[in-house]
Amino acid sequence: MGGHTLTLDTILSATFFFSGKWTPALKRNQSGETLRLILCKLYGASRGSLFHAQVRCSHVALADSLDLSREWTCKLIARLRASGWITTEARRLPNGKQEITIFRAGQMLKRLLVMLLKSQQRQRGSSARVNDSSQKIPTKEDVEKNKAFLANLITELGQKFTPKKARTG
Repeated sequence: MGGHTLTLDTILSATFFFSGKWTPALKRNQSGETLRLILCKLYGASRGSLFHAQVRCSHVALADSLDLSREWTCKLIARLRASGWITTEARRLPNGKQEITIFRAGQMLKRLLVMLLKSQQRQRGSSARVNDSSQKIPTKEDVEKNKAFLANLITELGQKFTPKKARTG
């Protein structure tokens, strides 16, 4: 997407928030942890370009990483696939066994990535930045004016808050 990459932390934080908001059923089980692990693998394999990323990983390897059973991991992957967060592909071999699964970003994840990238572009184009280039380093004249103003202010405040007896004394 235009050469822009998002940090893994940004993607994981947004995914954690929006997966629960857009797919509430994923909040009640370990789907979020499974999705986080798959995202980390996709991010690493694609060097941050998740939109068209793919990674091969067995369900057993995922289950071991998550410290879950293979069966439960398969169910969690099926939930993530059904809710559109990931897509998977595992071809059947001639001997009837399946190849190792290929994981890709699903439509929900792509929706999130587009949203994050658009948000990032808006922030870059915004003129209301904290460190805007219009914030210049003050000149020597400005510094001297500020020092004189501050000294005058301190004197005036000192006079206002000094008791009358001490001033006339």
